[in-house]
Amino acid sequence: MTAAMGAPPPTPEHPDGRERAIARVAWVFLDWAASAFSTISITLLVAYVDKVVFAGAPWGVPGGVVWAWTLAAAMLITALVAPWCAAWADRRHAHKQALSASILLGCAGALLLAALPPSARAGVVGGVVVAAVGFDLAAIFTGSLLPRIAPGTAGDRLSAIGYAAGYAGGAIALGLATSIHAWRGRLGLDDAGALRAAFALMGAWWLVFSLPAFLVRFGGAGDGVHSSTSAGELLAFARQLRRGEGGQGGLGALLAGAVLVLGAMQTAIAQFSSVALEEFGLEPRQLVFLVLLVQLVALPGALAVGWISARGGRGRALALSLAGWVLVFVLGWFVTTTGQLWALAVLLALVLGGAASVIRAAVAALAPPGRFGTTFGLLNVGSKLAGFVASSLFGAVYAASGHSRAGLLALLVQLVAGWWLLARAGTGVLDGGEGSPAATDAPS
Repeated sequence: MTAAMGAPPPTPEHPDGRERAIARVAWVFLDWAASAFSTISITLLVAYVDKVVFAGAPWGVPGGVVWAWTLAAAMLITALVAPWCAAWADRRHAHKQALSASILLGCAGALLLAALPPSARAGVVGGVVVAAVGFDLAAIFTGSLLPRIAPGTAGDRLSAIGYAAGYAGGAIALGLATSIHAWRGRLGLDDAGALRAAFALMGAWWLVFSLPAFLVRFGGAGDGVHSSTSAGELLAFARQLRRGEGGQGGLGALLAGAVLVLGAMQTAIAQFSSVALEEFGLEPRQLVFLVLLVQLVALPGALAVGWISARGGRGRALALSLAGWVLVFVLGWFVTTTGQLWALAVLLALVLGGAASVIRAAVAALAPPGRFGTTFGLLNVGSKLAGFVASSLFGAVYAASGHSRAGLLALLVQLVAGWWLLARAGTGVLDGGEGSPAATDAPS
């Protein structure tokens, strides 16, 4: 992870050598830190909502439906606020400050979940929404920092390393949280209290390992011409995409397909635990072991996809990952035993972060200097709107059919539609931007 990875000549605004290496390590730790929310939310948190807070369907629908619609609400809120936050960060050259605020918001949501009793159902739902919105906003600004420290194919490798670190960190955080639950008797906690302690760990992990990114310098964000307002900034970027100025027509085509793909994948990951709990009757402890297996297998899978992307092209790596996702959705309909579920989880793990990692690197390579935040904000907004639709349909199909697995069909249709749009964009778009210059405006 040095300047030899395709970096531009060093400048005072775009650090090189030791400073750049430190920035890359801090950036990888962002994925490591956020992974605590990723793994604990799809295991202990979903079990807490489903089996404790909404046990007996006090709101008239199963806990799994409440979970699906809570995530849909979080996605919709993110889609509404993210464009303005991203445009503000570009205008003010304040990506790191926006990242810090997003992480603090997410950690506050996690700590709120730890503080509230399970009887405070509306508060628990609000805590999940706040934590999820903070997580999604932090992902925008994590992505916007990537082209500043790893342009070109260096971004493919660093993005894959970040995802791999996230799987490792998520597994360790989940293991610690599970230990708290397992030792609840010795700690003098009941079941709900142990889960709330795990949520406190989730927030603390996220915050502590994000601190290096709060302290380092990530270089400049670009010298693009900016509007005086966030609305003007968004309109200018929209016109740039529509006209294809500066070669950005390819970026628009990439974003169109990517939002559908990411929306379907994010919803599938969030609902996988619900399907395992509802359809196969897994106990929370079994679900934890299942997710730990996924995390461990996903780590080498992410690194392998990153290697394929850097060596064989992003188009090839993305096609391989999406083919695996389609296979997971199709086989998910036919899985009937717990053993088959574990085998399906292994297949899911192999392709889990591959497509997202490749898309993150491709967007970073094509993002126009000065508008890294707006570009990743648009990607996030689109994927959250697509995820909102997917989660809403998933919950509606689940409520109507009584089987959470039936919702996978809606996700499959959306994933295939996104893949078709990416295929129309062509491998030239996905593999483009290798030599795009790094941005060089005021450091943040």
